Amino acid sequence: MPITDRSQAKEPGWSQVRGALISFKGDVVKAEFGMWGGGLVDDNGKPVPPKEFMEVFSTNIEVLKSSEPLEMDIEGGDFNFRVNCSDYKGSFWVEDFLASADKTKVLIPDGIVNKKVTWKKATRKYLLKNRGEVSTTNFIIDKVEEMTTSAEVPDQVTKVTAEEDPMLAALELALGKTETQFRAAVSIHPKFMGSPLLPLAKAGAITASLVSQGQLVEVQEGTKKVYRKP
Repeated sequence: MPITDRSQAKEPGWSQVRGALISFKGDVVKAEFGMWGGGLVDDNGKPVPPKEFMEVFSTNIEVLKSSEPLEMDIEGGDFNFRVNCSDYKGSFWVEDFLASADKTKVLIPDGIVNKKVTWKKATRKYLLKNRGEVSTTNFIIDKVEEMTTSAEVPDQVTKVTAEEDPMLAALELALGKTETQFRAAVSIHPKFMGSPLLPLAKAGAITASLVSQGQLVEVQEGTKKVYRKP
């Protein structure tokens, strides 16, 4: 039966997954900082400085708890989320996310990469002068473990590469591109379409592996970072 109350409407797709997911475990293949909101202006027409965030990419997801059934099946697959960064005491980033990193004794972002991390939702409430009470809810670190050999991204890449040899194509495809451009290109490349490596490539694990092996470097060119050969 259709709903008749607007308040009962559900978020679709990934929005519903991120809202309903309360706790999960996954192998972190990449954690990187980025910026959003450049070029915005406030109500008085003054430029608003861009905001920083950290995005975490995980694979081999194990859903531990959710508030309702997830509309998209992420079990055993990939999942990513962003946390807004802040320099101020009292912020979610400082008081919740970085506090959870301190509790689990890891440095951000490198300390969670190539680790099996258990995440859980946390909420911080704020009292703002013009808006009253508002809240921020996002994931924080609950537990950090070493990944087993079979789950490590470099081992997965090596295993499939020995059979299909798509890494040379990935290397050539990445040259001169940003990470975002590479992910778009790899999605339609014939060597990756339908390949089990595609989710890893789209999560940044392929380029991360090539960089760690010394086959690629990321260099600043103008306002963006692109991949080049060393």
